[in-house]
Amino acid sequence: MTRLGKVPADIRKEHKGFDEWDFVVSRHDHPSILQILIDGRDPNAIDIEGKALPTLVYLAREKRPQIHHNFKAGALNALIRISSRISNAPFVLNVDCDMHSNNSKAIRDALCFFLDEENGREIGYVQYPQTFGNLTKNEIYGSFRVVMKLELAGFDGNGGPCYIGTGCVHRRESLCGLKYSKELVVEWKAMKYDRKIIEKASSIEGNCKALASCTYEENTPWGKEISSSWGIPYLYVIVVHRVHSLVEFVWLGGTVR
Repeated sequence: MTRLGKVPADIRKEHKGFDEWDFVVSRHDHPSILQILIDGRDPNAIDIEGKALPTLVYLAREKRPQIHHNFKAGALNALIRISSRISNAPFVLNVDCDMHSNNSKAIRDALCFFLDEENGREIGYVQYPQTFGNLTKNEIYGSFRVVMKLELAGFDGNGGPCYIGTGCVHRRESLCGLKYSKELVVEWKAMKYDRKIIEKASSIEGNCKALASCTYEENTPWGKEISSSWGIPYLYVIVVHRVHSLVEFVWLGGTVR
């Protein structure tokens, strides 16, 4: 699939969600496309070793040129709503499509913070630093190395780093507006994944498409009190870093033309 740069024709035939793209005029103007590729509740959803596979869902939220889609924040909001109807897992991992984790235990490490009996209730998300490979000193992403390796680590001792838009494990409740306090007690119960099929996958797909509508958030707390726009704190970090570098450059005798 990676080599071809597209979904092969034989796989497209197996999943009607991909076929819906054949009737789309533009990737910026299309209805909600939702397809449950693997239903984890299905006893036949197993790998070659006979172990149960997790649920895998493909979602392309509705986009219309006359309605702002709010970039990644809008996508995350739609995914939160859709996943709440399918798995409703207490934690949400957010990773860009061009990223990968270099530590197979990263999720477990994040859960250690959330499940801490003393301070876990104070943590809304665990942010991992972002690293770019094969960079040169003149690379456009070169300045990010200072932000990721120094500044984010420095924030760790002052309330924690900002959410940078990727490589982050969120507590679902914090994204949905739950306010934490010292009096709050989080009761963790053993969660068993119910693999008994109650609602058909096709029914879930049909009922959930409305949750990914581009007008769903109009006149609602979504984007204001529930979830948030990630770009503001992220851009704040970048702008502050640029200004600081410029001031330091001038202070050391540099000139700006």
